[in-house]
Amino acid sequence: MPRPFPKPAATLPIAALLVLGPAAVAWWIRNDPDPPFQPLDDAWLRLTDGSHDGLLWNAAVLFDRVGARPGTIAVLALAVLLVAMRRWWSALFAVAAATASGVLIDLLKLFGGRERPPENAAAVASLAFPSGHSAWMAAVVVAFTVIAVPVGAHWWWPVAGLLVLGMMWSRTWLHAHWPTDTAAGAAVGVGTAMLCWWGFNPLLGRERARRADRGPARTDAAGPQAGY
Repeated sequence: MPRPFPKPAATLPIAALLVLGPAAVAWWIRNDPDPPFQPLDDAWLRLTDGSHDGLLWNAAVLFDRVGARPGTIAVLALAVLLVAMRRWWSALFAVAAATASGVLIDLLKLFGGRERPPENAAAVASLAFPSGHSAWMAAVVVAFTVIAVPVGAHWWWPVAGLLVLGMMWSRTWLHAHWPTDTAAGAAVGVGTAMLCWWGFNPLLGRERARRADRGPARTDAAGPQAGY
């Protein structure tokens, strides 16, 4: 059953800021190719200048591949499964969140024009800021949380955090991105998915109400029989 959009009034402005903040940084980078946070990015990449084999390298490559075509196929497969379950709006929301995040990332890349780090070990040739892989993972995690994770499943939050942070780490370990690229990408992914959640909330509410009505109906039908 899909979750309702959070009630606190600050939720929607925060979601918007998560998108507008990276957009402002992209504008900054466009006008200043050597931004003041560049030394921090350089220092982090020196720390992640590891070997091109072993457990950490293979883990980074795995995240890289998940964020590419296999990840897209997984989102589409989830949408097909939701449609088969007659959860039309959940399926559309999941696809919309992942797609909107990708489109926005591409626009910000073109606007910012930041080059990728040297010695990039990932098979990518696009611009750097923000990270599309990080945005994709963050958007998918939010969408999956909304449509598939029960409200009381507290175990999910550490898993969700590890998935997003793991993707961010992977992009820097492979020198495919500067760390600020990954932070901005994750912010865009979360913010975009939350804005889609807000937009789809009335439709997801219909789906929630329809599924809730089925349970009481069965219970009411069985109730009088149990009383005799």
